Amino acid sequence: MAQPSTVRVGHEGTKLTWRKSSYSDHNGDCVELAELGEVVAFRDSKRIQGPVVSVDRWTLETFVAALVNGHMATGRP
Repeated sequence: MAQPSTVRVGHEGTKLTWRKSSYSDHNGDCVELAELGEVVAFRDSKRIQGPVVSVDRWTLETFVAALVNGHMATGRP
């Protein structure tokens, strides 16, 4: 099994173009993402000065597939 990519926190000095998910609630509870070539960065839309976490596309695709296929708990009862 391939090892997961390194998760990077922060992108100081990098100009990012952020976008919200089309599935986001209108109450402000959403995640924004920015694409950086083969890397995707995420942040909380309510804390735009807060931390930024980024992973490579393979890691993101694996994570989303695990959620879609029910391999991860959602944290909801």
